Amino acid sequence: MPAMHPRWLFTSLILLPLLAAPVRADFTSALDDYNDGNYRAALAEFHSLAEAGDASAQSILALMYIEGQAVDANMGEALRWYVAAAEQGQIDAQYALAIIALEGVGGIPSDPWTGAMWMEEASRRGHMYAQFDMGNLYAHGIGVIQDDAEARYWFEAAATQGHKDAQYNLGTLYMNGRGVDQDLSASVEWFRQAAEQGHPRAQYNLGLAYLNGEHTEHNPALAAEWFERAADQGQATAVVALGLMSLEGEGVEQDQAAAAQLLRQAAEAGNPEGQYLLAVLYTRGLGLEQDPVEAYAWLEIAESRDDLTPPLRQNLDDLRQSLTSVMTASEIAEARAVARARANSIAMN
Repeated sequence: MPAMHPRWLFTSLILLPLLAAPVRADFTSALDDYNDGNYRAALAEFHSLAEAGDASAQSILALMYIEGQAVDANMGEALRWYVAAAEQGQIDAQYALAIIALEGVGGIPSDPWTGAMWMEEASRRGHMYAQFDMGNLYAHGIGVIQDDAEARYWFEAAATQGHKDAQYNLGTLYMNGRGVDQDLSASVEWFRQAAEQGHPRAQYNLGLAYLNGEHTEHNPALAAEWFERAADQGQATAVVALGLMSLEGEGVEQDQAAAAQLLRQAAEAGNPEGQYLLAVLYTRGLGLEQDPVEAYAWLEIAESRDDLTPPLRQNLDDLRQSLTSVMTASEIAEARAVARARANSIAMN
């Protein structure tokens, strides 16, 4: 399933004033007052323009009623002006109405079907963020019938305008053959475009492609560079990848101590694979002092997750059996106590 932002990637309503202003002195003056924080003057100017039928002024006036800028916040007035602008084809107003309906902003009950209708109106007029969100609506079946092909269509529309999250989602669809024939070369290319714009998961996926030589050149050094970019943004899977590369000396200089440091970083960030691998290093004494209590503690933390993949779950079970055979009951009790305290600390971060 393509990724959604924490829950949604809806652009904040506060961005809506950044409109292409009509070439008209009174609108320009009103927009300047607004951007300078002179809301009282802007309100009077936009109100006059809105009453005269200016759709852009209506959209900004609606925002001022939502934000309570030089006027008491009033969702009813905001909706009145957004609808007036949207019915004239003003795409920012259409997008705002979609957000309000989908999210239930300002006490308005959530209405996914109305939200999807306005989202499609803005999308068809070329609103990049609406196109991305329309893709998510189809991908997850919110306000529309779930349809991967439609999701792919709208993600591609946004991606070609440079939306990095749409590029990442499109790469995921091509990788999995959802809504489109599987095409790993196309997948890598979309991940590349998103990665170059700083998308951390795309950077990780691109690094993985270079590491494995999948539909691109086999280049471990370049893989490490992309993993580092993703790791710098807190992508724990990339930190794990760098740790393994340091451990094995692939694409980077072999350095067991550096590998242990990287895997500890991932483990403390809550990554279960990093926790398992750190437990392996403590078990074998690679890059740090051998310590079965520490190994068992990290094993306990990793095993508490309910989202482990079957292969990782099996690896954890195998390591537990190995450690249990060489540890005393008191050592295991100590490790479990350490794990409980450490797990609470990780959960709070």
